[in-house]
Formats: sequence, C-alpha cells, structure tokens
Amino acid sequence: MPSPPSLELLSLVQPTSQTSLRIFLSLCVLLVFLVVAAVKPRGRHAVAVKARHKGARTVLLTGPLASGKTALFSTLVYGHAPQTHTSMKENEALVKAKWGAADLPEGEKGEKAEADEAPAVPLSTPLHLVDLPGHPRLRTRSLAQYLPAADGIVFAIDGQTGLTGKNVRDAGEHLHIVLSFLSLLSSRQSTLPPLLILLTKSDLAPSSSSSSSSSASSQLALDRARTTLLRELERRRLASSGSSSASASASSSTLRAGSSPLSAGAKLEGLDAIPLSGSASGGGGRGLVGSLLASVGLGSSPSSSGAALDAAAHAAGLPSDESELLSVAADDVFAFEGAASWDKLVRACGGVEVRWAVGSAKRGSEGVRGVWEWVDEL
Repeated sequence: MPSPPSLELLSLVQPTSQTSLRIFLSLCVLLVFLVVAAVKPRGRHAVAVKARHKGARTVLLTGPLASGKTALFSTLVYGHAPQTHTSMKENEALVKAKWGAADLPEGEKGEKAEADEAPAVPLSTPLHLVDLPGHPRLRTRSLAQYLPAADGIVFAIDGQTGLTGKNVRDAGEHLHIVLSFLSLLSSRQSTLPPLLILLTKSDLAPSSSSSSSSSASSQLALDRARTTLLRELERRRLASSGSSSASASASSSTLRAGSSPLSAGAKLEGLDAIPLSGSASGGGGRGLVGSLLASVGLGSSPSSSGAALDAAAHAAGLPSDESELLSVAADDVFAFEGAASWDKLVRACGGVEVRWAVGSAKRGSEGVRGVWEWVDEL
C-alpha cells in the first residue's frame, strides 16, 4: 500500500494548483466582460464626428443652471414641457416636425397652443437638437465637444430671476465662455454659428403685467437683459485686465486650484454632487478590467466615450478646460478699447450674429415661436 504524500511534497504541489486555478478564474471573468462589452451598444460620439449627416441642422441649447434649457428642449421636441430637473448629461433628439398652431384660425390658437395634440408641421430640414448641461464642471467640455458641428446656438436665461444677484453673475460667466469659444472658432473656420439669446419665462417676470401690451413687455425685458448682461461682461473685462498684472506664482496657484481666473465672485455650487466619469477619482468601479476593455476599443463606459469626445474637441483646436479657455481667449473676446458695447463684443468674437428673443412659460409650443422663426432662418 503506497504511503501518503509527505507534508513536504504537499507544500510544493498545493501553491501551484491554487495559482493555476486563480489564473483560470481570472481569464473566465475577463472573457465574460469582453463578451458583454462586445454586445453592449457603443458609447455616443461627439456631434462633430457623428451628427453632421446630410440635410440636418444642429442647434445647441446652452445657458446657466435652471435657465429653462431642458423645458425648452422638451417643448421643441414634444410640443409641451413636463416637470424637468437639472441635466447632468447631454440630451439629443432629431426633430422632424414643428409642434404649434401656426396654421390654425386665429380664434383657435389660444386653445390649441397648450394641447398635446396640437398640429405638427413637418420640417423641410430636420433639426438635430442638443441640450447641453449648465453645471460649471460640465459646460466647458460639452461646448468644446459639440460646438464644431453647430449650425446655431441658443443661450437661455431665466427671464424671471436670471438677471439679478448671483444669477446674473452666473449668466455672464457662462456667456463669456460661449463668446470665448466663438472667438477661438473664428480663427479656425470661415463662418460662425449664429447666437440666439433667449429670455425664458419672460411672461413670469415682474415687468410683465396685464396692463401693458405683450410687445411692450417683451421689448422692456430684452432692453433690460442687454443692459444687465453687458454690464456683467464689462465687469469681467475689467477683472481680466486687472488680473493680467498679477504675479505668475499667484496665477499658477489659482489655476492649480481649478478656479476660473475671471470668476472670483462666482462660486461653484454643489460640486460634490457631480460624478466625474472621466476622472481618476471616478474610475474606481472600472478598475483593471475597464482599462483593459478601453485598451482594446471595446469599452463603452463614460470615460471611454468621453475620451472620444475630447479627441474630437482637440481635433477642432478647442480647449475643454475652462481656465485654459479663458486664458487663451481673454485677449480676443475683450480686444477693444473704451467702454464695452455689443457691437464691440460681436466684432471681437469674429463677427458672430447675435439675435434676441423672449420665450413664454405659460403658452406651451406657442411660447417658442421666436425660436422657430430663428431656426427657419439658419
């Protein structure tokens, strides 16, 4: 009868068997992840690469937080605006019909404007609509990715509360970023997408009253918005010229802190609530397997799709970092002498066409008539 293996022999064989088993299990897990990644839908590419299909116009909706962009997106796409919340990623839709009551008799327009079954008029040219997030940690990267393919930009401002206090500082900061992008883009392409500055919820503003006519209230709101935004941009221009004399050490420490050199008075709210999928801190769930998937081109995680979007932005020469953008474009956006004016800003940004319009929160699809009129002219 053979004797049992000695303890010394077991100590030599057992570790090797466990190592082989671990390698086999690891390969099985990796194979499962590869199969899942292969059959899973691929991540969305940047509009600059994907959405320039023939016969479609791309319009971007941008603006500060709570400015009504998502409600505007829903109204343009569905004809009505349900209850919305702050968007943390881009919303896209291909619109082939315009909801509204343009062809109804005059007496039926008021009744049908709010109805979900309002008649839809087919568009001669489809509209590719992109709602960009307004959060400070997401807006610059989204604009850098989508702007190269845009045929038009709608900058939304809350006409009820967006032109007072901190809100107007946020709106001015966001508009400054849009103008900076347009200034850089003007040196890379011959034509710039026109800009529509839209006052949403203008019918809820205190200046809007039943005693005054609708046209007079709209004009009053637009004049107030032009003056207020111009004053805020002038404040930022003066801050820019003042910060240029700061020492290099102070400037570099500001950039390392991640804050904008021109927005000392605008604090970023709720930053901890935003998951940064492309950052190292947000990649704990991906781990080694996610890195391996990305290396072979099978990953469809937010970080891999974000890398593709960043590649498209860099191909167009647009920075996706806000501090870099504002430092590069500072001399272009504010390249004029004397007091600021809209004409000077337009010329400094490459001659971009700027239009103004008001939107209504109560009149449904009828409240975005000005947007559709502007889209028809693109």
